[in-house]
Amino acid sequence: MDSARPGKGPLGALPALVPAVRRALALVGFLSFLNAAALVAQAFLLADVLAAIVGAGPGGRTAQLAALLALVVTRALTGWAVRTVSARAAATAQRELRAHAVDHALRLGPEWIARRGHGELTALTTRGLDALDAYFREYLPALVTAAVVPLGAGAAILFADWPSGVIIALTVPLLPMFAILVGKYTAGRVAGATDATHRMSERLLELVRVLPVLTAFRRAAAQGETVRQLSERHRRATLKTLKVAFSSAFVLELAATLSVALVAVVIGVRLAGGHLPLAIGLGVLILAPECYQPLRAVGAAFHSSEDGVEAVRRVADLLATPAPTPGTAVPSRGELRVSSLRVARRDGFAPDGETFTVRPGETVWLRAPSGGGKSTTLAALLGFVPAHDGEIAVGAVNLADADLERWREQVAWVPQAPVFAGGTVREEVGSDALLGELGLTGLADRPVAKLSLGQRQRVAVARALVRVREGAWLLLLDEPTAHLDEATARLVLDAVQRAVDNGAAAVIAAHERTSAVDVAPDPAPAPEASTKDAVIEPLRWRALLDGRLFGGAVLGAVALLAGVALTATSGWLIAKASQQPPILTLTVAVVGVRAFGLGRAGLRYVERLVTHDAAFRIAGRLRVRVWNALVRLGPARGPRAGEGQRRLVADVDTVRDLLPRVVSPPLVVALVAAGAIAVQTWVLPAAGLTLAAAVALGLAAPWVALRTERRATSALATGRRDVASRVLVLFEAAAELLAYGTARDHRRALADADTRLAAQARRQAFGAGAAEALVTLACGTAAVVSTALAASAVTSGQLDPVLAPLLALVPLALAEVLALLPPVAQHWDTLQRARRRLADGPPPAPRPEHPGADVELRGADLGWPDGPVVLHDVDVHLRQGTYAAVVGPSGAGKSTLVAALLGFVAPRGGVVAVPDAVAWAPQEPMLAATTVAENLRLARPTATEADLRQALHQAALDDVDPATPLGSGGSGLSGGQAQRVALARALLGAPAAGLVLLDEPTAHLDEPTAQAVRAHLREALAGRTVLHVTHRADEAADADVVLEVRDGRVLTRVPVP
Repeated sequence: MDSARPGKGPLGALPALVPAVRRALALVGFLSFLNAAALVAQAFLLADVLAAIVGAGPGGRTAQLAALLALVVTRALTGWAVRTVSARAAATAQRELRAHAVDHALRLGPEWIARRGHGELTALTTRGLDALDAYFREYLPALVTAAVVPLGAGAAILFADWPSGVIIALTVPLLPMFAILVGKYTAGRVAGATDATHRMSERLLELVRVLPVLTAFRRAAAQGETVRQLSERHRRATLKTLKVAFSSAFVLELAATLSVALVAVVIGVRLAGGHLPLAIGLGVLILAPECYQPLRAVGAAFHSSEDGVEAVRRVADLLATPAPTPGTAVPSRGELRVSSLRVARRDGFAPDGETFTVRPGETVWLRAPSGGGKSTTLAALLGFVPAHDGEIAVGAVNLADADLERWREQVAWVPQAPVFAGGTVREEVGSDALLGELGLTGLADRPVAKLSLGQRQRVAVARALVRVREGAWLLLLDEPTAHLDEATARLVLDAVQRAVDNGAAAVIAAHERTSAVDVAPDPAPAPEASTKDAVIEPLRWRALLDGRLFGGAVLGAVALLAGVALTATSGWLIAKASQQPPILTLTVAVVGVRAFGLGRAGLRYVERLVTHDAAFRIAGRLRVRVWNALVRLGPARGPRAGEGQRRLVADVDTVRDLLPRVVSPPLVVALVAAGAIAVQTWVLPAAGLTLAAAVALGLAAPWVALRTERRATSALATGRRDVASRVLVLFEAAAELLAYGTARDHRRALADADTRLAAQARRQAFGAGAAEALVTLACGTAAVVSTALAASAVTSGQLDPVLAPLLALVPLALAEVLALLPPVAQHWDTLQRARRRLADGPPPAPRPEHPGADVELRGADLGWPDGPVVLHDVDVHLRQGTYAAVVGPSGAGKSTLVAALLGFVAPRGGVVAVPDAVAWAPQEPMLAATTVAENLRLARPTATEADLRQALHQAALDDVDPATPLGSGGSGLSGGQAQRVALARALLGAPAAGLVLLDEPTAHLDEPTAQAVRAHLREALAGRTVLHVTHRADEAADADVVLEVRDGRVLTRVPVP
């Protein structure tokens, strides 16, 4: 079995995964048989008519010409039907494979998803499976046609002219043999290219995720070089694969072209010797290319199919990953016992022997130090991670034997870092009843993404408490008050206690800490972050074009002209040979046939490489341009969550894929059509006008495609973006969706989006098939009309009879060229939309002034873009070396103040002046999926190993090795450890910074660790200007000055010892 194509046969694993594929294969086979029969009949009927014209004159051939026209219509309709059936099969396969992959990934659990990578899984199940379009629409029909047509046409040729049949029988098997050899050689390289694509997608996703940190440390612009290098490595890896992959098509095309040329020469020689009738010779000449063309089409489509088949292989590997065996026992409300629980983690066990019991109406607090496994204990209670040792039992049911889905219906969970699906507060919570109790009044219709971290934490608590009211009895809370002031924390704990008093059991993972700053809750609504895609006008065309792209178009035109010349020369050669001239008069034509055959194959190979190289170079430049635009906009004014990654990957890839289909074909068609029309006009002006009319009709094919599909192509692109967005949400929010039983709802929404996408794909294929049928009909009709005109011209003495075959064959050869036009119109809107999304956007917001070492805000009005002013008339002056604490209720505007000092938001009025270099430890760690060391070096790229270890020591993280790899979003560390890595990163950048911003750096730490961190901070940041956002009273008391944020104002006071 071919490792690259699991399963038997060219379909690989597809039939086993998607049974509908076999039905599609059978229907495509039947349609291909009809097409082959029509093809054989058309070839010999046309040859008979042309032989009569060259020999004895037309002689009443009207009925034969009418039959020819009917066969042309038949071929057009069968081609249309094959296109539609293939698209239906592709859409079905994509939908079912995506469903299988997403469902199995969810069964494998959130931890497996995080290890594999959200970006990589999303790329596999969206753009990876989208590549099946080429497999079904190009490769599969070509494969079936290759199994049917050569046999039928070859049998007809063998019956009509056995010497030509023997040549074809000996040469046709060479093509699949070469294809298999080249295919086996390229299989591993395709997997490598796919790996490179997925790695690039994941790396770009991580870059966008940590963009705020890069911006804060003034490192974002420098990452443009990283983006360029990623794109360049991807280009080189892909081009290296393409050089070999395209060689398959080159070998097939070369062998086929030379074989046809050999048949043409042999027929010509035998005609010249009087050993073959002209009708048979012409019939064999017309039919011979059709014996090789399907195999050439297989070779040409092979590369485009490989990405799809590789995606199927990876999905099959994913589905082969064993999922935990589901239990059947249903736990009931009662005692929860955890006995000696040990869970294997990175370098040991955490927890290591956790034991407790909790009953309805009771609360248990997990007080292990940071990194001690509190969050992992809660994950084990949810069934997300397996226990290495110990036991979790609910009543008499061991959790290992439980039906986890039924068990989770009884559990309400508040994670340490809540993730939401992108809805409003009401949509996420499911009710307004508890919002007032948690200080969230007036926020029901606010998107959760626009809330502060403390507010999002309370939304998660409200969601859990609503679930308790709906029947859950076990509350699992992970640091539910970590980012809250004292008054707001009391609201949360009081609400939890009421749930316990009403019969719930609560397990709370939290650190025993000193008291928080006691401030009254601020009822003011949270600021609104920008979600607008700031677009002024589409990206200019000059940013999308490259000289290599036009060079590739010229090469393609010359290659296709060589193909037309090969057909025309072969027709003349055979017609001339039928008059039995001296053999030397045919020498030039024989040499021309061989030259055109070699030229077509070689030029086509070079054209493909040049065009793809140009497209990948353009994509690399675009990615750097998009990244720089995101950097200029800044985190506050940039696109909505996930949109930056989609622009860097999906939209740039869309432009890369569509430029060769939209920009190059018009130039190719113009050059080839002009040459063909010129030849026809020179031979017979009426035939030239006929071909010009056929070309004009072919130019209408794009319009027919658009009218028939009703803009389905652009809707298809929009639908694919929607599906990709939903898949990313499913993977990123997998833990919450599984815990709350909403994964099925989101899966149904994804299935509905996939169904709509499949409908758009079928409509688009219907339109594309109509356009291709029109091209086939136009060129076939032109051939029939040109034949009739040639007959009339020969009868009247206006045309040399030997030129009649040329007039009939050139229009048929032009069909391949005109077929390039429909995709131009189909993809135009999609390309235009991508251009608009890739626009540079508005000019960057002004950066804060840098007058000196002090921090100063004078009459500053601060607010987020497109939102209200949150802080009014702020006057703050911090001299160099001041250690300032910022306190205030959740949602009062502390994050807005920090964002202004970082330069993320510009003041609406007044002045914000800060030192040029800033170091920042954010509330959310914002760690990338790389090593701890590389995360730290975002602050100082030149840091040595000793520098890294010193920074980790100052953050009380001596037990974390800098070489430790992290998963997507920084998974692999506990919440407290991740927070301290972010703190260590800030401390690493502090020596070069004029201002250090610490946003609740000890929120997730136990008190001994927090005390150690505070001691290290005072020592490491002595003499530096520090702004420390905190809810802890002791941290505020240690400050030189306290900035209290409330009621839209910032009040400055000196702490009372």
